[in-house]
Amino acid sequence: MRCFSMFFLLMLVSSIACGAEELDKQNIINIKVVTEDTFPLQYLENGKITGPATSLVEQVLLAAGVTYDIAVLPWARAYQLALTEANILIYSLAKTTARLNEFKWVGRIMALDYYLYGASDSEINLQTSLEALKQYQIGTVRDSAVEQYLRDNGFKKLTTVVQGKQNFFLFQQNRIELFPANKSSFQAICLQDAFNCHNLKPLYKLDISSIELYMAFSQLTDDAMVEKVRAGYKEVMKKRKNLHDIGIN
Repeated sequence: MRCFSMFFLLMLVSSIACGAEELDKQNIINIKVVTEDTFPLQYLENGKITGPATSLVEQVLLAAGVTYDIAVLPWARAYQLALTEANILIYSLAKTTARLNEFKWVGRIMALDYYLYGASDSEINLQTSLEALKQYQIGTVRDSAVEQYLRDNGFKKLTTVVQGKQNFFLFQQNRIELFPANKSSFQAICLQDAFNCHNLKPLYKLDISSIELYMAFSQLTDDAMVEKVRAGYKEVMKKRKNLHDIGIN
């Protein structure tokens, strides 16, 4: 009888332990990270997403101890997923006034200034009014912060593309006259894709403050997960600061 009781007790303990382990597995949330292929911030190389923005995001998620998968998508699709689904982390997302309450912001990646690029012999200059620019056909990336800015300011002649580098092709085909870009990505695309950019130059600095690029969660993501990743971000940034302070870059 005593042997039977011990056997029953061992079976009960084993059952409880297995149940707890199964519950732990169910409680593990896998974060889906979404981004676009935008050289040089984040880009595909040999089938893998890389770049400085990607490196920071991966360091943060590692520090936070969360599991994740990264999907490289057209920006509009990535953006819609982050608006409508739970447990979505998106980067590099411009933090604008219109988006403040649409996402749960984790941390800043970097800041960029945007210019309208066009023909080198164009008459457009820094003194050109925003109103005067509305006569030109402009290429924009769908659901980007710059596209939202232009639409909010009454621009109608917009051609939307999936990726920014498509604007270079459209310009060469005379289908658009202007397109927005930041200086680092412009130069990188010219080199990476062997575009002849000699007839292009930044004509007009868009009248918006430097666009702050962030990593951010969808609103449907649980606050506990958001705080966990925010803590990981703070840990990574503190380490980076300490390395910078002692002269290691």
